[in-house]
Amino acid sequence: MEIATAVGGSILSVCFQGLFDRLSSIDLKKYVGQGQVLAQLKKWEKMLQRIYVVLEDAEEKQTADQSVEIWLSDLRDLAHDLEDIMDELATEVQRRKLEDKPVRPNDKVHKLLSAMCGGANLNLNTIKFNAEMVAKIEETSARLDEIIKQKDELHLAESNRRVSHVTERPPSTSLVNEAKVYGREEDKKAMLKLLNAETSDAQVSVISIVGMGGLGKTTLAQLVYNDPMLEFDLKAWVSVGEDFDVFRVTKTVLHQLGDGGGDNDLNLLQVKLKQNLSWKKFLVVLDDVWTQNYEQWTLFWGPFEAGAAQSRVIVTTRSQDVSLMMGATQAYSLKKLSHNECMSVFAQHALGANNFDDHLELKEIGEEIVKRCGGLPLAAKALGGILKGKPNPDLWKEVLSSEMWELPDNRNNILPALKLSYLHLPPQLKRCFSYCAILPKDREFDRNELVLLWMAEGFLYDKKKMKDSEGLGQNYFDDLLSRSFFQQSNDNKSKYIMHDLIVDLACFVSREVCLHMVGKLQNAKSYAKIRHSSFIPHFMNTFQRFQSFYEMKNLRTLLSWSRYTLKLHHCYELIELPKGICNLLNLQHLDIIGTRKLKEMPPHIGNLTSLCVLTKFIVGKSNGRITELKKLCDLRGQLHITSLENVEVEDIRDAGFANLKDKPGITELHLKWTDEFSYDLRNPSHEEQVLNSMQPHHSLSSLSITSFSGRKFPSWLGEPSFSSMVQVELSNCHQITSLPPLGRLKSLKKLSIKGSSRVKEVGVEFYEDDSCFSCLEMLEIVNMGKWEQWAWSNGLSEDSVVKFPKLHELRLHNCPKLVGKLPNFLPSLEKLVINNCPLLVELPKVLPSLTALSIRRCRGAILKSLINATSLTSLKHLQIIECLELASLVDGEEELLPCSLEVLEVDMCPNLKLLPSGLKDLKCLKDLRISQCRSLVSFPAGGLPHNLICLSLQNCGALEYLPEGIVSHSKYSSDTSHLEKLRISGCKSLGSSSNGKFPDFLKTLEIHNWTTQLLNSLYYGLSHLTDLQIWNCPQLESFPGKELPIPSLISLKIAGCEGL
Repeated sequence: MEIATAVGGSILSVCFQGLFDRLSSIDLKKYVGQGQVLAQLKKWEKMLQRIYVVLEDAEEKQTADQSVEIWLSDLRDLAHDLEDIMDELATEVQRRKLEDKPVRPNDKVHKLLSAMCGGANLNLNTIKFNAEMVAKIEETSARLDEIIKQKDELHLAESNRRVSHVTERPPSTSLVNEAKVYGREEDKKAMLKLLNAETSDAQVSVISIVGMGGLGKTTLAQLVYNDPMLEFDLKAWVSVGEDFDVFRVTKTVLHQLGDGGGDNDLNLLQVKLKQNLSWKKFLVVLDDVWTQNYEQWTLFWGPFEAGAAQSRVIVTTRSQDVSLMMGATQAYSLKKLSHNECMSVFAQHALGANNFDDHLELKEIGEEIVKRCGGLPLAAKALGGILKGKPNPDLWKEVLSSEMWELPDNRNNILPALKLSYLHLPPQLKRCFSYCAILPKDREFDRNELVLLWMAEGFLYDKKKMKDSEGLGQNYFDDLLSRSFFQQSNDNKSKYIMHDLIVDLACFVSREVCLHMVGKLQNAKSYAKIRHSSFIPHFMNTFQRFQSFYEMKNLRTLLSWSRYTLKLHHCYELIELPKGICNLLNLQHLDIIGTRKLKEMPPHIGNLTSLCVLTKFIVGKSNGRITELKKLCDLRGQLHITSLENVEVEDIRDAGFANLKDKPGITELHLKWTDEFSYDLRNPSHEEQVLNSMQPHHSLSSLSITSFSGRKFPSWLGEPSFSSMVQVELSNCHQITSLPPLGRLKSLKKLSIKGSSRVKEVGVEFYEDDSCFSCLEMLEIVNMGKWEQWAWSNGLSEDSVVKFPKLHELRLHNCPKLVGKLPNFLPSLEKLVINNCPLLVELPKVLPSLTALSIRRCRGAILKSLINATSLTSLKHLQIIECLELASLVDGEEELLPCSLEVLEVDMCPNLKLLPSGLKDLKCLKDLRISQCRSLVSFPAGGLPHNLICLSLQNCGALEYLPEGIVSHSKYSSDTSHLEKLRISGCKSLGSSSNGKFPDFLKTLEIHNWTTQLLNSLYYGLSHLTDLQIWNCPQLESFPGKELPIPSLISLKIAGCEGL
């Protein structure tokens, strides 16, 4: 079906708009003056205007007319060359602005070239540049003439004289063969639940099914629509498509409700529709909706508001924005099929069965073909349809190795279905999306990095702001995300992925411009027009692999290198940057994080005034003086400044030598001095002046200071004006004796203080007032060797002072002299870790939210406060490690461990003799681990709780008996234990009394140093055992009975049994 429709527009139109803007640049006209270059540029502008008006017609006709496709390819390549020339001109303009001493022309050649370039001052470099540029411009003008001539021969229509035609997908119907639908049972149940749910506002509600093209949204709607259990008075199905014609859609709904709908007046149609729907409970499906026109939607929606409560309208769409515009009360995001479900779809259409049982020779190839489908049922159906009735392995291999766009057009509707989404993108989004062809498949990517790459390529120019805009890029990204081109990663919510078929679509629409190299490139193919390329490094990147790159003369992006982007993060062996890098005046993104062997920046790095991202700046002794940063005004994101010990005295005299205070774009700042030489050789006063002059802008959100040897921090650190500061780390500042007033940072969420070894007291200067640290969520204090007192109460009654109201995690490591109390009231604390604080004897009294407590290398006295901490009602995980003096957890008293405990771990407590007698009453305990407790002889009477799932006993050499209930001495006794995993290792004193029957529910059994008698336990029950491990049993020669009667066993490991 062909309809007149307004698609998004030509991808080249954005490129042309950029060229028009640059050709009219005031700076450029000032540079070229009235010479020959200006005349050519004016000619270009007129010629480009003639081409611009036929772009949409050409882009639409290229699919059916190969000559138009070739013309567009040549035009695209020429447009990119024009961009390159404009870049070179802009760079030359910028270079001349930086020249301090222009050379006056004296000879005739100088005067001639000067006249060509409007009387500009020329030096020898300028003369050479002008000669080369004139030659390029003349050659490009000839190509433009040829393009214009071909345009006229192709009879392309101007945009204001043409009607656009885009082939829609075929209209859908409500009919479905449910027997041939796989993997949508749970989705159907979820949708039916949404349909039947009561709504509080008693209005007609919209429920949307959202997902990328080919995912099966229509199929799910069909399954729901035809469910026999649904109770609606009226039902209607409308295949809407790209053209949301209110008249047509209204008439279709009315017709399906039994009214002929013969009127040609929208008002009469809507009145009739309202009369039909009034007080009726109806279900209407609007399939494949694209419109985001709110006025059209509200006009259409009017009659539906007359329906009865619990009426429903189901909308299927590819765009979250469509769902939001319609006011959907629920949006059901449809997920892809599992591999096995997709296999069933593919087999159904390829073989007429739901499996490969009768065609085992094709199963392995079929598995690989289905992997390419990426869970899309449309892809599985289309590829199965191509192979239907053709059980030829060679043909199947041919389909497997073919690119998606090389498959037969008449039987492959995968790319056409996906391409509809692309065609509806506005031109600026088409360009950003097509660039994504350089992203590898099955790899997560960071949205900010992709946006910066777009910006580096000039895709994000904001005409209103007259500059590239990262914010605009974020908007573009969100738009593509809402249209299902991107998906949030399931493994890492901060990362994103593209479906493999969406990557195929990007490769298809940009196949002559973008290239992601997987293996060696084909020698027979030309790559001369490629502008952006990427590759995944192999262990051996051979010369032959990259031979074809010599043909790519105008390559802008190669993985991490482009004229705008140089990405060298984690190049561990890199020792030097190219000296010529400072001539790349358009470089915007320089990422050198993780280059640990790099010792200095290249000369004149400050000339790169276009830099927006510079992740690391190394202050050098010869190159890379700190004053170079002053000229980099547009830096944003993170900045690591290292080797600050190299800052010269004369640089400090230059007030604001790095000018960080005027760089609002920097959100994450790391300042680092060396830690490789003695503090006796450092100059504390000098470093204090340096840090004082490094004051950042108040928009900073994260600050790290490392190995600073000054004796005091600057006054700006802790100023309330840093209202966006959420994270601070002070590390190895060994000369500091008092901490800055960080409590004044009202937005601070994470604070880490490490290695301030001269601080003795954390006191009022740290807090200032009672409202301090109101947002702090994580506090870490590490390696504070002289810290003695935590004066947290500020002289007030400790019960009345509420400190750290939102603190979730508190870590204290290696503070051997800390004797004071911890804050008593921590209402939000969830995790508390105390390590090597032997003088600390008391936990906070009120910890209602604490779920995890770890105590290591502390005295047993601190555990007494655990007994008295009645507020520990949420504690689930208790870890006690290396408490050398600990003899008893709770002094033998019963039931004093928190009853909410789920995991108890005791390790390396050599004097522990007694476990609490109330251990058996911990009803929530699921996991008990005791290791290297050499004085522990037995467990308390009553054994362990029946709900225990995992028990691990390791290197408890004195342990003579297993807990009661773990081994039953009667093979006929009733077994109430739910133990599933048992590990016993290094418990050499366990005697024959431990022999008997293991719990029936046991699934994993791992025992070291087995006795022959203990092996007899394997012959009783164990009907659920799947994993058996036998280690270090040198006396074991054979199993009793010569076999293991455990039918459920999956894994068996035997090691260190030399006699077997």
